[in-house]
Amino acid sequence: MKIGLITENFQQHYECGEIFHKLKQIGYDGVDYTLSLTYNKPEEIFSKPRSEWTKYFKHIADELKNNEMLTFQTHATFPTDFDGAKRLTDYTLDQFRKEIEATAILNSPYIVIHPINIAVREKNKQQDFEVNMDAFGKLLPVLEEFGVTLGVENMFTWDSLRRCNCPTGCSSAEDMIRYIDSMNSERFKACLDTGHMPVNCFSPAEAVRKLGKRLKLLHVHDNYGLSDNHNAPGQGAIDWHDFAAALKETGYDGAFCMETSFSTVMKISTELGWEYAKYAYAAAKKIVEMAE
Repeated sequence: MKIGLITENFQQHYECGEIFHKLKQIGYDGVDYTLSLTYNKPEEIFSKPRSEWTKYFKHIADELKNNEMLTFQTHATFPTDFDGAKRLTDYTLDQFRKEIEATAILNSPYIVIHPINIAVREKNKQQDFEVNMDAFGKLLPVLEEFGVTLGVENMFTWDSLRRCNCPTGCSSAEDMIRYIDSMNSERFKACLDTGHMPVNCFSPAEAVRKLGKRLKLLHVHDNYGLSDNHNAPGQGAIDWHDFAAALKETGYDGAFCMETSFSTVMKISTELGWEYAKYAYAAAKKIVEMAE
């Protein structure tokens, strides 16, 4: 099983060639490439003429190839309704069309586009489902055009009444299965976010077992169930032995791609990001060995 890492924090400090070179030296096989570095705002590059942003992503693709690195998946702008409309509008659809094409340029088979969060706990769950089915339906022709598959991710949302994180419309494995199967298309697969599972009091390992062959990509990180910390595996409460066993039982054939955050250690020194990446890789390698 190949091991990957999200590039988000590194993109804020280093050129792409240096990022890929250093990650390759550590041992990583590929990346989860971040298409938007700012919450609620697409990257400025996409506002430029198509000739300019396609050239930009072709350069990144060349650097990946030069460093013998793969793009396992990309991460789109979030939230998906970044214009505040609580649905996929023509404006947001146009942005995701660009990001899906950029994903294809990077030779990535997958793009992760978050479900739109409307439901809080069990309230408005059907409305949440209907809004996302409409959004997925609008995205499907674009996905087919560029040969890209959408990773449906398990999410959480903020309960302002109880002042804590809680499940939304697509949080459990059962929710993910409903969203994916309802589309009846191979262009929708599961992206299991291990950190979101304990925040919602679900087991990542059991989610793997329930998703089965629908599971094709991962956002691997750890926490203690209280907040979405994005710690490296082993720095939280997740049972990684059980998680590895579940991957092995189900024959998971995707990459072990981590969504670890380096922002905290980089506040001390950007170089510490690479040291943390080394630790994360070592932890991932142990889990992968158990899963194979």
